Amino acid sequence: MAENVPKMVNLTRTERRVRSDYQTALTDWHSTGRPPRGLSSYKLEFGTELLMEHPPTAIVESATIPADHPLFKAHVERPIGESRPLQRQAFHVAEMATSGSFVPILSSNDVTIWVCNGDFGEAGKWQPPSRHADCDELYFVHRAHHPLSLITDFGLLKEVREGDFVFLPRGTTYSFLFTGRVSILLYEIPKRLFRPYDYWMGDQQPWPFSPAAPIPPEPKPLAGLHPPLSGDEATQVVVKRRLGGFTLLKYAASVFDVVAWEGEVWPFILRLNDIVALSSPHVHLDPKKLTVFVSEDEGMALQVFLPRWIHSLPYHHLNWVDEVLFNHKGYSARPEITDGFMTLHPVGLAHGPDLKLLANIARKEIPSPKDLHFLEEIAVMVESRSPFVVLKDAENVELKGYDQSWYQQSLESNYSGV
Repeated sequence: MAENVPKMVNLTRTERRVRSDYQTALTDWHSTGRPPRGLSSYKLEFGTELLMEHPPTAIVESATIPADHPLFKAHVERPIGESRPLQRQAFHVAEMATSGSFVPILSSNDVTIWVCNGDFGEAGKWQPPSRHADCDELYFVHRAHHPLSLITDFGLLKEVREGDFVFLPRGTTYSFLFTGRVSILLYEIPKRLFRPYDYWMGDQQPWPFSPAAPIPPEPKPLAGLHPPLSGDEATQVVVKRRLGGFTLLKYAASVFDVVAWEGEVWPFILRLNDIVALSSPHVHLDPKKLTVFVSEDEGMALQVFLPRWIHSLPYHHLNWVDEVLFNHKGYSARPEITDGFMTLHPVGLAHGPDLKLLANIARKEIPSPKDLHFLEEIAVMVESRSPFVVLKDAENVELKGYDQSWYQQSLESNYSGV
């Protein structure tokens, strides 16, 4: 019986990083819970240990953020589930006016999706330092005219580019440096995030990405940051809870003065070209084969569609889970869905490709392996076992008539045979 139990796979390898100006002093240091003289040890729930220049417990003041605060007003408006008809919906989330802050758009018990769009100027702007108390966070960068940087209490993650994922385990304190025009998604996951079970591909396969692919943060002196991060930017932290609102903490010293860290769970960058793109010359692959991240209870799974050889388009199908797909680049299964659109296909309703595309394919012979079509598509899909609630701000960018678009196509004679 025990042999059939699937094996959980950590996202990252065991890693150790030491700030350059402490390399000599910490030559023999390893995670023991006893910090070297003059430093503070900071051990996170998942076992990773950080060495800090100042104790992370020195909180000077704690205050609730007012509900009418302009930066967080949209965040706290979470509607109780309303009675709505079951329907397929599409939203142009990359065009949402979020005023440079993160706004929640879809929420379930397994994952909440946020979006931030804004122009932060050529000089760049550090975002208010924040920490999620009880959720893992996964960012996906849809548009970034300049590389982004991210300071964490593990160190600096730099050169975050379009198409990158950024993973932040719960309890991580961090601040983004946004420069120029930015469009970025955030997936907030209450359960711990893992790689898919490795028995799907065998123990020896580096799937869906190599253990060497995640890029870890490097401890850096704050004095080297440009633009500088100082004063309230380094000592005030917004702590959020999934259902408990926001708290502003003021520390006696910078929360980013990390000297070294060691552990097997840490923030990282994962680039799209480091994810293995699966394809088949014989069948249309079920999207679950493209899973990159999964929550520990399997309530949430995230798949990535990458440029690949395809045997055929997806068939019309009816889900057992709610499905949210974000088109990053080149998605072509539906004519009205372009880059920056997000679709919600709930359980109980069939959906699938554009009927015109299916009609064209039906007239062609099944391709041989050497004649397969190469699809230049990048999309991110999230499946949730619990139903999604559409939040208020998403309704402002909803594509009206999307639910009836298949019916409208079927009325046209050219598609009647499909």
